[in-house]
Amino acid sequence: MRHLLATLAAIGLGAAGCGSSTGGSNATAGTTGSVAGTTGSAGTSGSAGTSGSAGTSGSAGTSGSAGTTGSAGTTGSAGTTGSAGTTGAAGTTGAAGTTGSAGTTGSAGRGGISGSAGTTGRGGTTGRGGTTGAAGTTGAAGTTGAAGTTGAAGTTGAAGSGNADAGAACTIGAFPAADPSKPGPFATVTENNVGPAAGVGVDGGAAPMFTMFRPMDLKQGGLCHPVITWGNGTGSTPNLYGVLLRHFASHGFVVIASNSTNVAQGDPQPMVAGVTWVLAQNADPSSVLYQRIDTTHIGATGHSQGGFATTTAGGDARITTIAPLCGAQNQRNLHGPAMLFCGGMDTTVPCSTIMNAYNGISNQPVMLASYLAADHANWISFGNSTTVKPVEVATTAWMRVHLMGDTALRGRFYGASCTLCQDAAWSVMRKMMDQ
Repeated sequence: MRHLLATLAAIGLGAAGCGSSTGGSNATAGTTGSVAGTTGSAGTSGSAGTSGSAGTSGSAGTSGSAGTTGSAGTTGSAGTTGSAGTTGAAGTTGAAGTTGSAGTTGSAGRGGISGSAGTTGRGGTTGRGGTTGAAGTTGAAGTTGAAGTTGAAGTTGAAGSGNADAGAACTIGAFPAADPSKPGPFATVTENNVGPAAGVGVDGGAAPMFTMFRPMDLKQGGLCHPVITWGNGTGSTPNLYGVLLRHFASHGFVVIASNSTNVAQGDPQPMVAGVTWVLAQNADPSSVLYQRIDTTHIGATGHSQGGFATTTAGGDARITTIAPLCGAQNQRNLHGPAMLFCGGMDTTVPCSTIMNAYNGISNQPVMLASYLAADHANWISFGNSTTVKPVEVATTAWMRVHLMGDTALRGRFYGASCTLCQDAAWSVMRKMMDQ
């Protein structure tokens, strides 16, 4: 019987505590020694605390959406990829509970007296719970592609060329009638240092480029724009003649003016090189002039040395009319009508010099027009004026008739009783212009 009680005490009628995820439970105290003084059972070890669950990985940041490609334009840059979230640190393992100490053995009973009870075994200490894994940080969001999800509307242009003026080709045709003494219907723009270097530089320096005067909106009206190539007087630049050249542009002409102060020099001469460049731009999809030029109607005009250079340029088959001002020389290979102007008071290049050029033309309609009160330069409008003088009005009208098909102005020059012929301020001679 005594052995049975001892056995039961040994297998622990009081069960040991188990550790949990938050910490091991207290080990149950050993049972009281039997009357016969049985040995208290050892407290069972607290089970180890379970590991704290690992923190979940932070979700990766989403990639910024790429900018969509604008219509025939540039693609918005892709957003950067968000950085991945960091992995949460694993929880630490809870410390195991300590083993409960065994109860002491009761002293043997003397003479039938019961032995003293064994002491209660100390419970194992509670295992410390594992610490919770730190949560992973959230991945940083990807930055948005440039211009948001939409590309910056792409730049407009032919085949994505970025040319804002590209579009359907222009139409060659007659322009609506306009008063040549007033600004035309087009707003204008002046572009400096365009085109090729051409001609001879000052004191052996680099050859100069060109200034272009043109309508700001080359698509306005849908018609192709005729070209005028301009030549400066000796020592002058296009700025001196800005009022006239902007006036031409306001009527719809694209004016290419050499920056050379000696436009009669160079091979090819600048006035011809300018025409070549403009025609090349008309065929270049990246140019603002692309498909905006009337390549079949090109005029030439210029002052003094530029007038002499104008008659030389008139030998180029692409130039269909000329109007040299206060300077002209013999040119027997013209490809269209000519108006030769001189000033009745001009002593620098007198009308007699211009008469020689007039006499040498026999294959095209030609007018010699002398403005009686003009000297070599007083007919030029200067500064920022928008008002042009009679010689400039006549030159604008001539170009409109021959390059724009403005038939309303034809009577100023043609017919038995032309308007200029009847004006007392002018002295006019003509050939092949009675009709």
